[in-house]
Amino acid sequence: MRHFVTRHAWWTIHASRMTIACLLTLAAVHALGLTVELSAVISAIVATQANIGSSLRKAFEQGVGSLAGAIVATAVALALRPDDPISTALALAIALVPLAVMAAISVGFQIAPISATVVLLGAPGLEVGPEILAVERVIGVAIGLTVGLAVGMVVLPAKASRSAVETAARVAHLMSAQLRAILPEVGTGEDELTTRAGKVRGELTALATFAAEAARERRLAIGRTPDPERILRALRRVRHDVNMLRRAARGGGDDTLVGTLEQPFRRAIVRGAEALDSVEGQLLGRPIPGPSAPLEPIVRDYRDGLDTMRKTGETENLTTPELARLFGIKFALRQLERDLSALAEVAAEIAAPKIRWWRR
Repeated sequence: MRHFVTRHAWWTIHASRMTIACLLTLAAVHALGLTVELSAVISAIVATQANIGSSLRKAFEQGVGSLAGAIVATAVALALRPDDPISTALALAIALVPLAVMAAISVGFQIAPISATVVLLGAPGLEVGPEILAVERVIGVAIGLTVGLAVGMVVLPAKASRSAVETAARVAHLMSAQLRAILPEVGTGEDELTTRAGKVRGELTALATFAAEAARERRLAIGRTPDPERILRALRRVRHDVNMLRRAARGGGDDTLVGTLEQPFRRAIVRGAEALDSVEGQLLGRPIPGPSAPLEPIVRDYRDGLDTMRKTGETENLTTPELARLFGIKFALRQLERDLSALAEVAAEIAAPKIRWWRR
């Protein structure tokens, strides 16, 4: 039960953010004597929702889009003064067309049509003129966004650095599966291997974006955050090693991995995948129990096996491309051993302070 709660603690965090933001917004609306509870509270929800699995930058972008939608809708309402179903439908269409185009162009404006709809179709105010009501709804949206963003920055903020760590864990998981798929008995086709490599590349691109955002957050002093740039560099090196190993191993085929080379190669692949699983567990705060076997002795066994083949003359019966692949695997395994060790060190450094910040 405790493990379940720890693993899904973000549910509680998100529920706390949204509840606090909505209650504070409602209190601010009543304190100012406004009659726009609906638009204000929905705007607060929008701001807190934008923090799920993302960063404060996205929350700000969504906030700008929501405020833009409210302003456009208010301008249309003041110009047309809709007071019946037909005029209301016309006003809604005029407001939504440009906002829908903006939403298609920029992610930050995807919430704008919703804000415009809330402003135009929200519950009417009591004893309030249309001009005052329209202005109050814009003020309500601004209050909701301000409170929602403030709560997102104060109540366990969803910083880009945290999103970067979670993305790095996904990259480690994908590369672990990619390594295991190289083994001949798995039967993974080249198209599938290429698809897996593409997924890793896509996640690394997302990680690079989060790393850049995290750098800006550190400059703004939004909490203490790890430096995702280091793990980004380490994962890129490992990704290069995995791709190099895939090309060398699959290019050589099973016939070139026989005798003293076959078993070391298979054990190295499995051990490398296990090391990536361990990195994923560390980054997610779920370290794999038990000591981990080092990769270096397995790589040494492959190297010794290749030396033995050369001394006994077995390599003389191989073609030049086959020899190049065997030595390519040797080089790739040696690089993978070194880069996995560096990745594990970076993951351990990031995971340790992450737990301390969580408990502060």
